[in-house]
Amino acid sequence: MRLMSSYGLVKIVVIGFGNVGRGLAKTIALKNNELTKKLNITVKVVGVVDSKGMALKKDGFTGIELLKLLEQPRSSVGSCEVYGRNYVDIEELYGEVQPDIHVELTPANYDTGEPGLSNIRRALNYGLNVVTANKSPLVKAFNELTALAQVRNVKFKYTGTVMGATPFLRALKWMKAHRVEYLRGILNSTSNYILTLMHEKILSIEDAVKEAQLIGLAESNPSLDIDGLDAAAKLVIISNTLGHSIRFENVERSSLRGIDLRDIMIAIKNGYVYKQVSTLDLVKKRASVNVERIPVNDVLAGVKGAMNAVHIVTDTGEYFFQGKGGGGVETAHTVLNDVLEIALGD
Repeated sequence: MRLMSSYGLVKIVVIGFGNVGRGLAKTIALKNNELTKKLNITVKVVGVVDSKGMALKKDGFTGIELLKLLEQPRSSVGSCEVYGRNYVDIEELYGEVQPDIHVELTPANYDTGEPGLSNIRRALNYGLNVVTANKSPLVKAFNELTALAQVRNVKFKYTGTVMGATPFLRALKWMKAHRVEYLRGILNSTSNYILTLMHEKILSIEDAVKEAQLIGLAESNPSLDIDGLDAAAKLVIISNTLGHSIRFENVERSSLRGIDLRDIMIAIKNGYVYKQVSTLDLVKKRASVNVERIPVNDVLAGVKGAMNAVHIVTDTGEYFFQGKGGGGVETAHTVLNDVLEIALGD
């Protein structure tokens, strides 16, 4: 395992400078002094990479410099004065700044897993610890990447990939003595927000999607969320984390697109709500993400807006986890917690 730069100092590179990457830079800039006092650890961002360029500083960007980077337009860190380069070369990045941790925050691509998959492979082979919130590399190559991390004797953490703003996977990994048999929950914040709007404001799915887009929760193309792909990816990660390999394409899915205002009105009249429900049955070896009409007294019916929740059944009892599912700054805190765990030797 690569030794940290020096006691109390951890050097990271941030690959992908979208909502979570920018949230991470902001969080580090504002909280580094607090973390140093609390944990005797200083996190130094020595490199930032977006789709068109990179900014490198061997001794780490100051908090003020990180905040100035955030003032740059999207996809323009290469234009940063003094430190910017209008190209991306990860090998050059590693050689010049010698990071301890590669933080992979590129967008998910469920067709190929790229560029995240190749980036993580490269980092692990280089002997770097890796933290990621990108689901698609884990969906495409979970066993390969976790095995490679073991062979290279480095840490590979991905807590931010499921219920991004909530350390659910951390708790799940801790439950080593439990035999998880069944899991049912709401794993996609955007779909849950859209369905909440449809019920509370009596909106069509088109109008609810537009409102979610206006506040930045839904993408311009919301297919990954409303068609169940994002939640299916999270089920694959959860199942593999528990030691049960399932394939992304074998997760059954249905879309929010089939629900209209008439369905919503009938559900409300009869005491039901629609939810995108993710289910993992480890006994029957089945996984699904379906839009279901559930009674208002169901534990998942009260999970509204951008909140996520998971109900777990084990051989020793049942457990319920609830928390915010995403958000740039919120998920960045989960990513930073993974970084700090590595720095602390966990």
